[in-house]
Amino acid sequence: MTVFVGHKGNIRLRRGQSISYGFLEEQINSEDVNTTLNRLSFDRAIDNLLTGDRVEIVTEDPRKLLCFPPSTWLDEQLNEEVSLYVNVNAVGGLRFFRSFEDAVNNVRDNEVALADFTGDPLSVQVRVKDTSYNVLGNVSSYTFNTDREAIDTTTLADKFRQQYTAGLISGNGTIDCLFDYQTSGINEMPLLMLQLVQRLDIGSAFDLALYLTDNSLNPLANSVYYEVEAMVTRAGVTVQDSEIVACTVDFVTTGEIRLLVGEPAGYILQENDDPIGLEQSLGYLLQEVDD
Repeated sequence: MTVFVGHKGNIRLRRGQSISYGFLEEQINSEDVNTTLNRLSFDRAIDNLLTGDRVEIVTEDPRKLLCFPPSTWLDEQLNEEVSLYVNVNAVGGLRFFRSFEDAVNNVRDNEVALADFTGDPLSVQVRVKDTSYNVLGNVSSYTFNTDREAIDTTTLADKFRQQYTAGLISGNGTIDCLFDYQTSGINEMPLLMLQLVQRLDIGSAFDLALYLTDNSLNPLANSVYYEVEAMVTRAGVTVQDSEIVACTVDFVTTGEIRLLVGEPAGYILQENDDPIGLEQSLGYLLQEVDD
């Protein structure tokens, strides 16, 4: 029996880079907090934050994060940091949730309540950093290329040119998908890829897992995938009166490129004292392999 294993791939992405990523320096005024709607706003939120982003908000103000209740603080003794998912409305107002699914569906029964405060504005640092991958929906195809740059090592004493030595590796690719603006369930929608390129201050960086074969879709095959840090460089749309709107997104890699086999499993590696943000699913965190 012939078994084809190359037609069950997919794309998973993680918002914000896992190692290096941009941040915003902002101030939260008392009038920026609406406890009736549980919305919070600051100046550059609409240009940089997207519905479904996991944001870390940190302050060095001695009063700490007064606008968030103690149950949301990562450390109730310090009460200086929160890590939550956001739903962003049309004017940049932020509503906070503890799961990606609740944030993209704006499930108000599960929203995080905010608290009023008085006095001077709170100076905060806002980062976008997620710890889990979500499947990108409606992908029709993708291409990914890796190149190794040859380095000329000729010296004056050489009679013959040395061809090359180990050089720098770079990667680039293209994702083709059908446009969809709905944000529902736990899948990322193609609209996100068009939005990423327009982050003004944080940048368009994200982590990408490009699956050639996926064991969860095809039990006969091992999962084989590229894991890269990437940045969107160009995003375009094709609109025809007789066809579905299509999106094309170009990206380049900005860090290590790894071709891996199998799924991460085992225990989580933690090499410092930073808190680990738990997710609904820990299936794709960087973990120790059992073998």
